[in-house]
Amino acid sequence: MSKTYGEALRWASSVLSAKGVDPDGARYVLEMRADFTPSQLRLHDRDELPAPALAQFEQDVARLGRNEPAQYIVGVAPFYGDLFKVTPAVLIPRFETEELVAWAAADQRTARTGLDLGTGSGAIGLTLAKQLPHTAMTLSDVSAAALAVANENAARLARRVQFVQSDLFLSLPQRFDFVISNLPYISRAETPVMDQSTLKYEPALALFADDDGLALFQRFAEQIEAHVTPGGAAYLEFGYRQQPALAQLFSERLPHVQATFKHDMAGQPRMVKLQF
Repeated sequence: MSKTYGEALRWASSVLSAKGVDPDGARYVLEMRADFTPSQLRLHDRDELPAPALAQFEQDVARLGRNEPAQYIVGVAPFYGDLFKVTPAVLIPRFETEELVAWAAADQRTARTGLDLGTGSGAIGLTLAKQLPHTAMTLSDVSAAALAVANENAARLARRVQFVQSDLFLSLPQRFDFVISNLPYISRAETPVMDQSTLKYEPALALFADDDGLALFQRFAEQIEAHVTPGGAAYLEFGYRQQPALAQLFSERLPHVQATFKHDMAGQPRMVKLQF
């Protein structure tokens, strides 16, 4: 039976809501499949969905009903005005991380070199390569599969950067004017309250860390001084409950470094700048 775009969305909303799944994913996949903006989708509300598109949408809704993220279903996620390829090898970029990128971009106009440590899809480093065209960006990750996705995004977006496979700084002997990273920071104890789509589909390697989510920050604090130029800076995202522990960690491990914590748009402490 044929459906208009509006009818298809209302059907999907009913199906997904009955399963306790956020129906917004249906709108996203329909927009991406049709190459529509949100306003274009509204304009086509009463137009009939072509039969192949409807069949595809029904398959997509079935996957959404199993908590599969909409971004993985269509293979792209928005970040800072661009679409990035995403697969289950990389985290889906979050809007909150755009605030971290904006902070670094505003600060680092004269930087010659920058490092995106744990790049995943490349969203942070490739965005900064655009925002800071005179900065030579290096993107690293411990995961070869993640680097393959980041490489594809660099090619799609025509961003010239260097890629290095590295476990933190292990294969990165040089220094950088700034380092930026969204390290894994979730404690395994938080799994009971986490979104099922994240738990089932996003890579655990990029989500979880030992010691209540602080293990990677501890290693980072031990190594960072050898990899940032004098007067350089590091920018980190963290969980909204971790500021007290991180403030203590940085004061103990990096006593001569100025740590500036910043709240996100929701008013939560979510990022820190370490000024060397």
